[in-house]
Amino acid sequence: MLAMKRKYATTICSAGLACLLLGIVPANAQTTADPVSLPLSALAQGKKITVLRSGHETAQLTWKVQPHYTAQNATLQVRYLTSPDTTAGSQLVVSMDHKIIGAVSLNPKLPRGSFTVLLGHQTFTAGTYLLQIQTIPGHATPPAKAVPTGAWTQIDYSASQLSYAPQRIPWKHMDFSHLPMILSEAATKGVLPLRIQFYGNTNPALLTAAQEAVAGLALRSANLLHVDAQMGAAVTSSALPAHLGVSGVIGEASELPAALRPRAPITGPTVFLARDPDNSLGAILVFTGTDDAQVLAAARAFAVNRNMLPLGHRWSVIGSAQVMAMNFGPQNAVYPGQVVSLHDLYGGNSTLNTPHGSADIDFWMPGGLFASRQSNLKMKLTMATVPLTNPTTQPIITVMANHHWISEWKLTPGVANYQTTIPFSALAGGENHITFQIAGGRVSIFPDSTLQLPTTHRYTLLPNLALFQHTGFPLAIHGAGRNLSVWYGERTPANWSAGLTLFGRLVQSAHSPLPGAQATFSRPATGNVLAIGTPASIPASWLSASPVRLLQNGIQWQLANHHGKDKPWMGATRLPATAYLVEAHTPYKGHVAVTFLTTNPQNLKAAAWNLVAARNWNKLRGDFAWQNRQGIYQSTMVGSHFMYGNRHSGWFWIFLFSVKPWLWVLAGLAAVLFATLVVWIFTLRKKAQWRAEEAL
Repeated sequence: MLAMKRKYATTICSAGLACLLLGIVPANAQTTADPVSLPLSALAQGKKITVLRSGHETAQLTWKVQPHYTAQNATLQVRYLTSPDTTAGSQLVVSMDHKIIGAVSLNPKLPRGSFTVLLGHQTFTAGTYLLQIQTIPGHATPPAKAVPTGAWTQIDYSASQLSYAPQRIPWKHMDFSHLPMILSEAATKGVLPLRIQFYGNTNPALLTAAQEAVAGLALRSANLLHVDAQMGAAVTSSALPAHLGVSGVIGEASELPAALRPRAPITGPTVFLARDPDNSLGAILVFTGTDDAQVLAAARAFAVNRNMLPLGHRWSVIGSAQVMAMNFGPQNAVYPGQVVSLHDLYGGNSTLNTPHGSADIDFWMPGGLFASRQSNLKMKLTMATVPLTNPTTQPIITVMANHHWISEWKLTPGVANYQTTIPFSALAGGENHITFQIAGGRVSIFPDSTLQLPTTHRYTLLPNLALFQHTGFPLAIHGAGRNLSVWYGERTPANWSAGLTLFGRLVQSAHSPLPGAQATFSRPATGNVLAIGTPASIPASWLSASPVRLLQNGIQWQLANHHGKDKPWMGATRLPATAYLVEAHTPYKGHVAVTFLTTNPQNLKAAAWNLVAARNWNKLRGDFAWQNRQGIYQSTMVGSHFMYGNRHSGWFWIFLFSVKPWLWVLAGLAAVLFATLVVWIFTLRKKAQWRAEEAL
């Protein structure tokens, strides 16, 4: 029995625990039968222990096996503690679906114990299985002297475990409703490997379609996408990793291989979900049509209609009506001037409806927004307050925004309406966190409570890679991604892989599919740009407005504090870097580019993946980042900031004085000097007038 324990007991990973708390097979279970263990508390809604009274109570646990999984070699290990007055001959019995599968004798002289029981030699298919644990009392000797006892047995759910070997099986029916679970299962440790296969001539239209396909998948997944772009004809089944669960196919219907063509002919933009012919456990999303324009239309519809996919496995995109339900922002987004209810943010079953000693409201806000210092986020809250003291006293609520103290006030017991404000300056582009801490009571917030951002304007200081990684700004200025080009410097799968990986991370930061972004192989002449390539494919003139100039095995930089049109270049310094990320003005005026370069074209895909990984992406700052030979990115501010926004508006001057408060001092001094000059001139004129009058 101990040998079986050692064989099947494994340590569960922390990422899996969150899923296991629901009592289900972990989403990232591998196709191989690696044993998985979960505490019985995961099957008991987090309950850590239970106490069974002898012969009166039964512990019931529910084990669920997902529809597309089987479980083999399932064992149950139970740790228990029995009371000193347990009757001799008592037993701890385990049943499955009301059938006894194992038992152990209880000995009050050895109160602590554990035992492992095999649930069965059969393979457990999809379904729900009821596990029961019960104590059966023994008979006292002699029976005539039997007296009632308070015997009990405590089951330690946290230390007890259910172990089994999960095995993935192919989906019986492919359906768009399964897509979120397919994406979740294909991910491992927060990474979703995604193969994109191109069929036919890979032109800008097909690359733009690939961007939208990646965007649609990135916004449907909580994981980072690691894209591997390939030419479909060059892929062989032996080269496909067995664990890769999701692939995307981009191409005209006439270019698709026979194994991927549906039975019904393709007559327009079409998206369909199919089994991977080279991987029985994998799924393929195919974006196709009769020409490149239809392929792009199919991918774009898939990206923007991410909450409205049809039933079944095939979607024929007909007309422009399919794009009318586009959803650019995240569910928890709040936009300037918009009134948003908590019901819209969290749904009707939010935990905010349950009384707690604190309440958290999280929302996402676009980047690059500016408002006057008097502007506030307005909150109209309907809250039910329950005091904790008797006689009743008024609880005190403390409001925090992004860990900054905002205000404090008293609450009225019962249901009441409140209005409060949070300075816009306390908010930031990206995720915002508002906390209500209640002292002396508990509150629940009703879903009809609302938030309203003030009217804002697009002004900020750039470059700012931190703002870029938080919100995608300034590349993602509008939710539609208008005036954005993705420039692929080389026509190679490695370059496409790097660009699509970066684009997937960009749309996750911007919380938008950016359907207006256009892929190009040519140097852009207008708009904002995400450029991907090498120093050989991206000419040095492209970075002419950047304070950094890349040289062989080193860089040169300009003095940020040097005034004048022509800033001198400092001497070259050796920088053992393998990749660079630069945010700067484009060579043409009025726009911004984020340029990603690697010194070796073979390292493009790996360097891009290292960049989007959380350990590097979340630390981006300034205007220049570089990757060392260990794959770690470091960033800094090399050049000078510039102001982004419309300079032909009065708000530009308000923003200018807000970021450079010393201008108020100069303006005040200028006003004083002007007033002094006016008074002096007025005095001189008066004196001259008096002299003239005296002369008469």
